[in-house]
Amino acid sequence: MTRVLHAWLEGHFVGTFTRGESGLIRFDYSDGAPATPISLSLPRGGGATRSAASNFLDNLLPDNVSARRRMAAVYGAGSVDTVDLLAEAGGDVAGGLVLSAREEPPMAGPLILDPASEADVAGRIDAVKRSPDQWIDASTPARFSLAGTQGKFALADIGGEWYWSNATVPSTHIVKPARTGLVGLEDVEAMAMTLAAEVGVGAPSARVVHMLDQTAYLVERFDRVRSGQIAVRLHAEDIAQAMGRGPDEKYGVSAVQVIRLLREQVDDEVAYDFIRQLALNTFLGNADAHAKNYSLLLRHNSIALSPMYDVVPVGLYPDFDQKLAMRIGGARYAAEVTPAHWRKLARTSGLMEDRVAETVTALASSLREAVSTLSVGSAVDGIARSRDLVYENTKSFVSG
Repeated sequence: MTRVLHAWLEGHFVGTFTRGESGLIRFDYSDGAPATPISLSLPRGGGATRSAASNFLDNLLPDNVSARRRMAAVYGAGSVDTVDLLAEAGGDVAGGLVLSAREEPPMAGPLILDPASEADVAGRIDAVKRSPDQWIDASTPARFSLAGTQGKFALADIGGEWYWSNATVPSTHIVKPARTGLVGLEDVEAMAMTLAAEVGVGAPSARVVHMLDQTAYLVERFDRVRSGQIAVRLHAEDIAQAMGRGPDEKYGVSAVQVIRLLREQVDDEVAYDFIRQLALNTFLGNADAHAKNYSLLLRHNSIALSPMYDVVPVGLYPDFDQKLAMRIGGARYAAEVTPAHWRKLARTSGLMEDRVAETVTALASSLREAVSTLSVGSAVDGIARSRDLVYENTKSFVSG
């Protein structure tokens, strides 16, 4: 049957997603939609691929079918179909969109304030650590959807107190409990974000949060901005969405393809910004930096690369695949990458070789200096090993 999702962008109606009898989903812009599209894969002038709208929505949901089944059960969705799930959970998703099966804007009603006590949050953390699919629980009134494979959930900070998010209350933070057995992961991920900010690449505030007897990685959302007590949503999309790819294709996107997309549809400066983020992920040992781990901020009159996120030094955990999700000039592993590989990537993608080489070398130097001053604190092993990993991955960039 035909199903419609009405879409509001930062408070303004921008169009509808329609799933037809065939299951195909299309997006139609409203007359009052801004010139900047909701996705590079859904241009204002038409020409989107047949799967672009479906893939755009699919990327707003968890990757795992089991997590989607739980979401459907808790939220009362008719099925795990993308449109059915987002009809129930589309009130708080990545970016500035609010999605609803109803024509009335759900965020325009009275605020729905549902406090999340310390015990509530600790319980959610514990549940995710015990079962990665426990993103959502029937005991909490939250209404959100987050993408990816790692168990996580959203919270809204209002006046220093935690609340569950929904269409009227945008989440401001994401909570990611570390998987059992990955010792020190929460500390090193927070450290990675701190390092990104210190070397000027740009990253939101992140830390390890303690809730009763539980800990988790806590990061402030880059697609939200504070405006009084209640945050305002900013529109963003990940690179998979921008390319019209589904979440199952996130490892099939190359660095060259990303750079070409940015040069063709945005500008060269954004492509050089991507080089810096790609280099930082490589130096930090984040081999898992795929197409969904880079995003664009789409504003009314501009498009820019978002701050860093999901910077996980998987190089510290040998059980993870250490092959780079995006090869650098053909190099498969972070420690193999040299300035020559970056020059090759520049040539292949049409960027200036010298500028890329100088940018990456300067970043390597800044990062080595930053990790040399790290305080090991309570996570001695993880932080110390992170420092060694950075030294190993930047060794070919050190003169002499």
